[in-house]
Amino acid sequence: MSTTTPTPTPTTQKSTTQTPTTQTPTTQTPTTQKSTTQTPTTMLTLTTLTSTTPTTQSKKRKRNDLSLADKYEVVKLLNQKTSQTEIAKKLGCSQSQISRISAKKEEIIASYEASNNPDRKRQRSGKSADVETALYTWFKDDRARDVPISGPLLEEKARDIATNLDVPNFNPSSGWLSRWKTRFNITFKRLHGEKKDADSPAADYWTTNVLPQLLDSYQPADIYNADETGIYYRALPDGTLAAKSESVSGSKKAKDRITALVATNMDGSDKRKLLIIGKSLRPRCLRGKSVPATYTANKNAWMTSTIFEDWLRDFNRDMRLQGRKILLLVDNCAAHPASLTNSSHIKLIFLPPNTTSIIQPCDQGIIRNLKLHYRRQMVTHIINLIDDGDLHANDLARKVNVLDAIHMLTRAWRAVTPTTISNCYSKAGFRPLPASDDNDDLTTQNTEPTPTHMTRDEFEEYVDIDATADCHGEVSTADLCDTVRPTPTYGSDDDDDADEDEVTLRPTPSEVQHAYQIIRLDLEYNNCTDYSDFYNLQNRAECLRESTKQQKKITEFINWIP
Repeated sequence: MSTTTPTPTPTTQKSTTQTPTTQTPTTQTPTTQKSTTQTPTTMLTLTTLTSTTPTTQSKKRKRNDLSLADKYEVVKLLNQKTSQTEIAKKLGCSQSQISRISAKKEEIIASYEASNNPDRKRQRSGKSADVETALYTWFKDDRARDVPISGPLLEEKARDIATNLDVPNFNPSSGWLSRWKTRFNITFKRLHGEKKDADSPAADYWTTNVLPQLLDSYQPADIYNADETGIYYRALPDGTLAAKSESVSGSKKAKDRITALVATNMDGSDKRKLLIIGKSLRPRCLRGKSVPATYTANKNAWMTSTIFEDWLRDFNRDMRLQGRKILLLVDNCAAHPASLTNSSHIKLIFLPPNTTSIIQPCDQGIIRNLKLHYRRQMVTHIINLIDDGDLHANDLARKVNVLDAIHMLTRAWRAVTPTTISNCYSKAGFRPLPASDDNDDLTTQNTEPTPTHMTRDEFEEYVDIDATADCHGEVSTADLCDTVRPTPTYGSDDDDDADEDEVTLRPTPSEVQHAYQIIRLDLEYNNCTDYSDFYNLQNRAECLRESTKQQKKITEFINWIP
C-alpha cells in the first residue's frame, strides 16, 4: 500500500488546479488526463483555421469601379455582340458588373450624353444640390453668350439662387466652389486679346471653305438644320376683313406667343416633329389629350439650353435606333450651348455669328412657309367664326387656344413640301440654285393663292406679324430656381390661360357619329367622288376608340343582376 499511495498524488494535484476542494478518485484520473491531452489538439485546429483566413481573402477579386465613360464603352461593345466574359477581362472587372450594365443600357447612354464629366466613377452632389444645378444652368447660358465669369461672380450668384430657393445658412466658400467646378468639369481659361473679333468669318468664306467639306462627308438626307421662331398664335389680320366684321379692327394687339422649333433635313424627306414651347406647363386644353407635337413650357415661352439639350438627346436616341449618323446645323445663340458636342449619332455644327440670315436654310423660307400656311388656316377659321355670329375682336382671339395652335401648326408643317425645303437649302448655298428669274419664287413664298377678302400685301403683312418675336433670352434667377423645384410655379393650375374656354368633355359615340354625318354631308354637297380618306378617318378613329375603351361589367347595364 505504501508503494501505491504516492502514484495518484501528482495526478490529484494536477486536477486540483481546476477543482481545488474535490479529491478526484484514482479511477477517474485517466479520464481527466484524456481530456487534458485533447486541449492542445483543439487549439491547434483553431490556430490552423485562423492562419488560413488571410490566404482565402487574398484570393478575392479586387473591386474595380467603372466610370461612366467605361460603362458607355461596355454598352458599345455589347452592341457589337462582344461576349460579357471578354468585356470583363478587357476592363478587369467581374462578369456580374457587365451583366448589370447590360440591363441598364438606355439609362447609361442617356446619362453619358447628358453628363459633363463622364470620367467620374460615382455621382456625388453637394450639400445644396438644387443650388448647384441652377448655378450650372446659369453658367451654361451666360457662357453661351460669351460672358466672362469669375469665381467671385459665381459665389455671388450662388448666394442669390440660395436666397430664392430658401436655402438657409448657405455660404459658398472657395472650397465649395472648387468642388462644384470639379463636379461639373469646369476649368478656368484665360481670355486672349482680340480672338473674338477675329473669330467672326463672313458667310461667303464659310460657304466656300467649310461647307464643301461637310457636304462631302454626309448625304443630303443626313444634313439637318434646326431653328426656333416666335409665333403670335392668336394674332388676327387687319385690313379688308373689317368689311365683313367691323369688330375685327385693331385685333393685331393679340400677341399671345409660343415658340416653335423647326428641324428638317436637306432633301425634305424627314421633317421632325415640331417642338412647341408655351407659358403654361399644364394648359387646360391639353389635359387628358394626345397632341401631334412635343410640348413643354417655361414662364417666357422661350427656348432654353435645358430644353434644347433634352430635345437633342431625344433626337440622338432616334438616330441611334435608326442606325444613322447625321450632321445638325444650328445658329450660335445662348439657347444652343457649345458644350453639347458629345452626342453619339449627331455631329453638332454652329453657324458663324451674324450670318444665319444668309446661310441658314430655315431662315431662307422654310419657317416663313410654315407661317404662311398657318396664317391661311387662321383666316379661314376667323371667317367661319364671323359667319357663325357677331363676335368682337377679343372674342375671336379667345376662340384659339394652344391646342388649336398646335394642330394648325402641325397641319401647316405637313403642307411644307420637300421641294420648298430643298430650294431653301439651295438658296443658302448648299447646292446650285435651279434656273429661275426670282429666287423668292423658289421657296414658294409668293406662289400660294391669297386668302379671300385680303390683298396680297395685307396677307404678306399678316404672315410677317411675328417676324421679330423673341424666342430666347437671358433666364432670370426666379426661372432658374423653377427648373430645380419639384413643382415649377409656372406650371401650377392657377397659371393656365384665363382666356381659354371651358374644358371640353370627351365626345360620346353618338356625338362622333353625328360629326361623321355632317362631314359626309359636306363632302356630298361639294361633289366629292372619292370617299377613301373619309372612310380611312372613320376606321382609324374607331380603332383608336376601341383600343382605349375600358371593359365594363354587365351589371353596369342591367341593374337587377345581383
